[in-house]
Amino acid sequence: MSGRDRITALRRLLRLRAQRVEAARRVVAVAQDALARAEAALQAREAAIVALGRDIEHLDEWFASGAGGDAQLIEGALSRRGLIADRRTAENQAREDDRRAVQQAMTERDDALRALMRATARQDAVDGQLRRAVAVRAGQREEREHSEFEDRGRPRLQLVMGGRA
Repeated sequence: MSGRDRITALRRLLRLRAQRVEAARRVVAVAQDALARAEAALQAREAAIVALGRDIEHLDEWFASGAGGDAQLIEGALSRRGLIADRRTAENQAREDDRRAVQQAMTERDDALRALMRATARQDAVDGQLRRAVAVRAGQREEREHSEFEDRGRPRLQLVMGGRA
């Protein structure tokens, strides 16, 4: 393969590697967005659990204060407390699902980052090969031009020295 053909092939390969790096960057961006959404969902779940805990505490304080007296009011408050407790239990279970989702999103983001690093390393390797090939070709061209220059100068030198070189 000639130097020119090698450079052409390396340029094509470099464009392909650049496309793969760009695709890997997009995958990383999507993975980071998914991680951010999963973390936000987990935070929202945590906030909901805290709010439900406060609601239960308020009802417990109301019961402890001896307020009420009306059986229907107390029964309604107990029913409400039971519903809130059930909801908090469900939220706690859902929180575990959210934590697993965050872990999964982190794993996917980390995998995407590793893929981006590999793609970037491959692109850098091809870029280095291309730079070396271009430098070699430029050196060969310079050497050839220098030889041609010397060859053109020899006949003149022979004339000046009286035909002896």
